[in-house]
Formats: sequence, structure tokens, C-alpha cells
Amino acid sequence: MAQLGAAALLVLGLVGCGRDDVATYRAPKDQPASPPPAAMAAPGDAAAPAVPKITWTLPADWKELPAGEMRVGYFAVSDANNHKAEITVIPLPGAAGGDLSNLNRWRGQVGLGPVSEEEMAKLTEAVQIGDQSGKLFDLAGATPGQPGNKRMLAAVQYRDGMAWFFKMNGDDALVAAQKPAFVQFLKQVHFEAAGSPAPPPTASAPPLAPAPDLAAADNSGRPKWSTPPTWQEQKPGPMQMAKYLAPSAAGKAEVTVSMLPGAAGGLLPNVNRWRGQIGLPPVAESELPGMLTRLELSGAEGVVVDMTASQSKRRLVAGIVTVADNKWFYKLMGDDAAVAQERPAFLTFVQSAKYGP
Repeated sequence: MAQLGAAALLVLGLVGCGRDDVATYRAPKDQPASPPPAAMAAPGDAAAPAVPKITWTLPADWKELPAGEMRVGYFAVSDANNHKAEITVIPLPGAAGGDLSNLNRWRGQVGLGPVSEEEMAKLTEAVQIGDQSGKLFDLAGATPGQPGNKRMLAAVQYRDGMAWFFKMNGDDALVAAQKPAFVQFLKQVHFEAAGSPAPPPTASAPPLAPAPDLAAADNSGRPKWSTPPTWQEQKPGPMQMAKYLAPSAAGKAEVTVSMLPGAAGGLLPNVNRWRGQIGLPPVAESELPGMLTRLELSGAEGVVVDMTASQSKRRLVAGIVTVADNKWFYKLMGDDAAVAQERPAFLTFVQSAKYGP
């Protein structure tokens, strides 16, 4: 039942089992994040913090789903009225942007305006996460373009140089009803002593299926781009700006777009994480320059890395674009033949993006 960051999981049928299940996970060492001034080194660096194992007890009505990028835990719950919610667990090194920045981003996802530092203090609830205290934010509003009211429970705890984010996001009524179970879930989280950083994941990539019909990502800062007419827009996952299915007679491929501030963990850790997603071993720093191709862009700097795993017949093309202090990650991933067919359109898509007003 073990899984790693972006690796696929077996979906466990927990509904109606009449018991709680305990799962153990090791967080991947190379989750990208923005290290704040004087923060910990990026994962993969010599000074990076070791990541502890984490265990938890799942409520009986939560179902486990494929984790996807950056998550070490991904669950879903629904009720008889077809209300839905998802739960994610994401570790990031350092302060991961800070509480106020994260809170205002989450508020935007449920249709709420930003708040000040002083206002944030009034919205902060104390919560127990394992053996230490944490912060909990309870946010409700109407997400633009989504029917009904939405609600988000976001808990954060900082420990051992890592920021741990636990979020429940979905229909207002269900999330409100599930709040006691969510709080109990947080209390039962257990962090074991940190050991050596885990190696990059080597399991196969997640299935290329539309994401569950849950709350949409915050797309307020999304660039303007030209999308190929054959691509089918999908519901973005957590921390994604956009997601597309690229249909092809040659197989399956999907495109995702995400943005992180700052150095986003460093290029080498990200490349090695992506290699793990298609079943390739990590590479050394000295091998990285030979894998990169400069991407011609207007008003931004970009590189492309193209990786193919012959054994799994999977391929991943990633465009990394630097705009001001932000890193934009464009990924085309799927069956080798399908990715090869879509690669020209994908690069044109990346080059078409216009940033700013």
C-alpha cells in the first residue's frame, strides 16, 4: 500500500469496511518549493533536511486515490446527496511561501478576498497534528464557475525543516460535516524519526484520466496561451493551473501546468522526480546540462528536458520557464508514441504563453 509523491496508488475500497486502515508513507525528498530567505536548503542538496516517515489512520468512509504530483496522500469522501470532497497531504521544504501567502491563495480558490496579517490571526484555529500543534483555517465561499458553495479545511505544521499541508476541499455541507473526522485524522498522524532522504519514486506514472469533479484550482494568475484544438481541458489537480488530455491514436498523453515561486526546489531534484515518474533512475548534477535544450521565448527564459523510459514505454517532456521570481512547469507525459506525436504542438503551446497583464 506504499506510495510515493507522484507515483500511482492502488485504490483501496474502504467504504463500508467497518474499520479504520493505517497507512505508512515516506515523503519524496525532492518536492519543489520556494525556500525563503535563510531557509533550509532545497531537497537533494547536501544540507537538505531528512524527511520522516508518516503514518495515519483513515476514517472508514475515506477512499484512497492515486496521489499525483507533490502529494504523499490523496483521499476522497462523498455522501448520499452526491456531495464530494478530497483530502490531500503535501510536504514541502522550508516555509513554502509562508502562512499569509498560502492563506490568501486558498481564499481565492473558494471565492474569498485576501486578508492582512492581523486578520489572519483571527482566522487561525489551533489544531493538534500528531504530537505537535498546528494551524487550521476553515474557509467557505462560492468558487467562480462551480455550482454550490465550497469549503476548505487547510492545516499546516512546520517540523524538521519541512512544511506539512493537510487539506480537505469540496462541497460546503460535506466538508462541514467531515470536519470532526478531519481533525481526528490530524491527531492520529504520527511522524517517525527522520532518516536518510528517500530515493526518487520509481513506480509508473498516474493514470491519464480526468480528475474528480471537485473544487477547481485558482487560475486567477494563469497566463494567456493558445491551446491546440484537439486538446481536451480537464479539471486541474491540486497545485495545478491547468490540465489537458491530448487524445491520440498512438496512445494516451496529458499536459499539466503549474507554478511555484522562487527556485522551486532546484532543477536537478525536479528532473529526478520526473524521471522517477516514468521509471528512470536519477542522474547526477554533471549529467544535467547535456539533457537540457534552450527554449526560445519572448520575455522569459526557458529550457526543455525530454526523457523516455524504454522499459515502460513512457515519455515525459517538461518545459521549465522562469518569469520574474516564479518557475512555470509545463509537462507532457504519457505513452512514448503519443508524446512524440504531441511534442511539436506542446512546445508551440509553451512558447505561446503570455505572462502578466
